[in-house]
Amino acid sequence: MSPPLRILLLEDDPSDAQLIRDIFEDESFACEITLVQTRAEFVAALENEGTDLILADYRLPAFDGLSALNLVLKTHPELPFIFVSGLLGEELAIDALKIGATDYVLKTGLSRLVPAVRRALREPEKNWNEKKPKARSVRANLISSLPRTPFPHWSGPHARTVQPTSSTSIICTM
Repeated sequence: MSPPLRILLLEDDPSDAQLIRDIFEDESFACEITLVQTRAEFVAALENEGTDLILADYRLPAFDGLSALNLVLKTHPELPFIFVSGLLGEELAIDALKIGATDYVLKTGLSRLVPAVRRALREPEKNWNEKKPKARSVRANLISSLPRTPFPHWSGPHARTVQPTSSTSIICTM
């Protein structure tokens, strides 16, 4: 059995972080999520060398996802980086992808999260074969351990509706 996917989650809202955990659990997606909220926590978690994928909110009180992306591109360019945000408009999302983000998922469309993660783990990076053969092997093992549901669904006891109530907050209701 392959080890669980190690996800670094940059998120300041505990209910959003729990919602993301619940989505992976509902999909039987084996993962370990490390939740961080500040730049210092993010950098410390990156230095741990145990991260397979990064999920990041775009705007946090003490840090922002774009700064996190730039840090990752300098230190760990092989890591897939997915924005998960309620504030990321189309223009910002396109800019983030141009800079180097792997994908983005709006908090109002979290049913796309697991497919986006699967896609991010399958997509080869530029010059992946030359740069990171060991990481490529780890990524292949992770891909083989993913559930094989062709069309993920979002249902079950933890399914929630996410409703934007303002430009700065997301309320998760059961």
